[in-house]
Amino acid sequence: MTPSREHRPQDERRRQLVEAGVTVMTEGGVAAVTTRAVTARAGLPHGSFHYCFDSKADLFAAILEQELHRTLAAAFAPPPEDLGPTERLVAGLRVRLDDVIARPSYFLALAELVALSQRDPHLGHLARWEQAEYHRELARNVDEWSAAAGLEWSAPTSRVAALLIAVTDGITTSWFNDRDDDAAYDLVRLAAVAVSALLRSAGR
Repeated sequence: MTPSREHRPQDERRRQLVEAGVTVMTEGGVAAVTTRAVTARAGLPHGSFHYCFDSKADLFAAILEQELHRTLAAAFAPPPEDLGPTERLVAGLRVRLDDVIARPSYFLALAELVALSQRDPHLGHLARWEQAEYHRELARNVDEWSAAAGLEWSAPTSRVAALLIAVTDGITTSWFNDRDDDAAYDLVRLAAVAVSALLRSAGR
């Protein structure tokens, strides 16, 4: 048997356990993620957990890495339409809000896991990685569409990206507190107008 075929069952089981962990976490929060709950949800023997992961922290690390990659993939990706600066900012800010409103339990669980990782020495690097990657991806997208549209900012785009992340986090937190969709979308537009004020007059 070739090495790739030997490792395939373990890789497949790891994927099953990670997906099961995400489901359990979404339904019951991080505290619900036990090795028995995860293996039962995956339809695997309990002993298979320690065949694939050294510890529950190892599973959490795999979940974080997978899910953060998924959420980062849409981080202010340039929209296909040709939009003005303010509308482009609105579109970017709406991406995360739309997703949060559609899947609140998932994002609450993910936020809980990120918060846990900030206190866990075995997971802390993932929380830092998430923030750095989100900032890098967003700054790259802002650079790209600003250059394509001939826009010039009065602040470095790295700072604009950091501001957009702070605004996005604030709006989603506000929505979690009151679940008021209309108010959240109003905040999106107000924030887009405020951030667009950082454009030099020629780009507004």
